[in-house]
Amino acid sequence: MMDLDGFKPINDIYGHAVGDEALMVFAERVSNITRADALLARVGGDEFAIIQPDIASLDDPTRLARRIVVAVSEPIQIAGAALKLGVGIGIAIAPDDGATRDELMRRADRALYRAKAEGASTIRFFEPQMDANMERRVAMEKGLRAALTAKAIVPHYQPLVSLDNNRITGFEALARWESAEFGQVAPDVFIPIAEECGLIGELGDQMLRHACLDASAWPKDIRVAVNLSAIQLRDDTLGLRILSILAETDLPPHRLELELTESVLVDNFSKAQRVIEQLRQAGVRIALDDFGTGYATIAQLRKLHLDRIKIDRSFVDLVCKDPESLVIVRAILGLASGFDLSTLAEGIEQADQLACLKEIGCVEGQGYLFGKAAPASEVLKLLKADSRASAA
Repeated sequence: MMDLDGFKPINDIYGHAVGDEALMVFAERVSNITRADALLARVGGDEFAIIQPDIASLDDPTRLARRIVVAVSEPIQIAGAALKLGVGIGIAIAPDDGATRDELMRRADRALYRAKAEGASTIRFFEPQMDANMERRVAMEKGLRAALTAKAIVPHYQPLVSLDNNRITGFEALARWESAEFGQVAPDVFIPIAEECGLIGELGDQMLRHACLDASAWPKDIRVAVNLSAIQLRDDTLGLRILSILAETDLPPHRLELELTESVLVDNFSKAQRVIEQLRQAGVRIALDDFGTGYATIAQLRKLHLDRIKIDRSFVDLVCKDPESLVIVRAILGLASGFDLSTLAEGIEQADQLACLKEIGCVEGQGYLFGKAAPASEVLKLLKADSRASAA
């Protein structure tokens, strides 16, 4: 089983006619290197399958798969552009992996799923453990759907703190799911599942509504930050939904900050730009999360008209120990100053990191040094304690 890497952006940018032509070029290249007794078929979308009979050893499908990866890596010249594709490949062997067509297709598909998860142009043979992993994945998707129906995924809040006076200026809402079946499920486990099975919009709306309702009970100078994924920004109705939720919860737009990762800049920049501009005109603040680890360019920063840059914790971890990390953080602060953006450092855990960041001009921070994410019931207690500390 084969699935193309990078095909969707071709359709989005150049249109389906160019996408169809790219599929035909791919099919032609693969058919030229398969044996005469093999069958190549397109089974849907950008997914293809090969049946290769009478293999002498595992070397036969391995060599074929590697030749396919090499053939696809050559850019496709269409519409005056050099289009780049990759291909994930999953392989199942009869009779060890199955004696029927359906078994072999299903297990080759599971091998393909693993290949796609491990990176572009990866080849994987089916392994029995993949069945168990897939069963758990299916069960977790079912549990996630039930949790959304029951509104069981709730935000916890981590303080955002002014480095000048250690006062809390806001909270970042972080999704938490306590499952009766799976226990505490980490966001980096269930959020990708929500994205894959089309639930991220519903999850995002629930989180935003919950966070805005909670924030409406906080002091008026305390904001709430909520994460948006690149997939959410593909939805043309996202901006209107966010503004509707703000009106429904009676939270002023300027008290909401939306955090985007740099992946939005390569997923569909023009659509993201339209949604962001719509929200900024309404008064919503926009921050770029994990800055320095992804794909942002200076031109894109200028076009997006952001309000804040969040410095990734990988630089903060080493800011006092590694001269290169310090240079990078200084450069980010200088860039932010030039664009009139505020800055927030993520992952502050030690007092020496805080002192170093204050010295070089970082404005705000978050991390375990100030507090872990806490349930909504704890936020007002944190704010009262923060107020008393400031008065003292």
